[in-house]
Amino acid sequence: MKIDKKLAESLIRKVHEQSKSQEVESPWVQKVEELSRLCAEGVSSTHIAFLATSILAKAVNKKADLFAIKPNHARDNPNTYSARSLCHSVWVPLSAELGINLGVTGREPLNNQPYFRMTRLDDGTPVHAGARAAFDYMVSLVRELDQANSDAIAKEALLSFVAVRQQYQPKYDDLDSDVSVSATQLAKCIETFVKENSENGKRAQAVVAGLMDIFAGNERVESGRINDPSRKYPGDVCIRSSNAPDAWEKAIEVRDKPVAESDVHIFGKKCIDLGVQEACIVAISEKQKPLNNITLSEWGESFGIGVTLYQNWDQFIEQALFWSTLAKPIAAQNAIQTIKNRLIEVEVSPHSVRLWLDLVGGSKG
Repeated sequence: MKIDKKLAESLIRKVHEQSKSQEVESPWVQKVEELSRLCAEGVSSTHIAFLATSILAKAVNKKADLFAIKPNHARDNPNTYSARSLCHSVWVPLSAELGINLGVTGREPLNNQPYFRMTRLDDGTPVHAGARAAFDYMVSLVRELDQANSDAIAKEALLSFVAVRQQYQPKYDDLDSDVSVSATQLAKCIETFVKENSENGKRAQAVVAGLMDIFAGNERVESGRINDPSRKYPGDVCIRSSNAPDAWEKAIEVRDKPVAESDVHIFGKKCIDLGVQEACIVAISEKQKPLNNITLSEWGESFGIGVTLYQNWDQFIEQALFWSTLAKPIAAQNAIQTIKNRLIEVEVSPHSVRLWLDLVGGSKG
């Protein structure tokens, strides 16, 4: 079954307008709120995007089998549909345009576990223990929609979803265009910012990615989401080759928890397997015990790769700004914005972005 994507887009726009002009009263409002709560308490919010996709499919065509989400695995089922395609081509662009929070950002919300591996929704694909409550509740809602076999109920659910989830859209502060910070000040701001709250490693990873944007340019730097189960990148932050865009030039693992020598070996082995010749570990935990850079470099050389270890922010920031094509004062100033952009990309809280701008003196507020 091909879901009519133009009709799907039209429906979302229609209910979005309705949600702004009327108070939505439906049991589905509480259901979406409950799923939102469970996802916030768990480890994954991808289930919100999946529910949105299921609701939309049933609202467009009541015959859609909401459990048969991958046509290649249900060729004899005329009511199967591609959940990934519908989410990617309709929900993702419209959610960005209209300000409807799907729980996760990125072009492919359903390219994560457990949806990446499953052949159909009830096939028993393992689910992270921390996400089990949200997943099970989401499945119960999908089953309710599927058994109702009614596009009217689905449209009511769609209106409720939009009404609820647009309230979750983060609103981030803007950067004051007159802000100026030195390289030394930038290092102090970064250290204070990351220490204040790790956010499960989001802050440190965003800082590293933002600094690499200054060094290599945003178009060459890729940064996956924290604990991204698809692991399509060799490291947390990776730099593509300028000569061969399909190849990785450098891979960086960012750790704000103590790193052992064996952790470096494991990451280095992964880089070796994926053909990355420059591996870097940024280990900035206050509890980090000193590691022997020389020994680790020699280990990497024995496998034909470079291994670099940074155990404090000052050293890493100094190198990133020095190797930028910009003068260090300009590079430091530009890093404020690139780090902010990466913070939003990894979905930190609006408070975190506000704190970052306050620390560098760049908040308009």
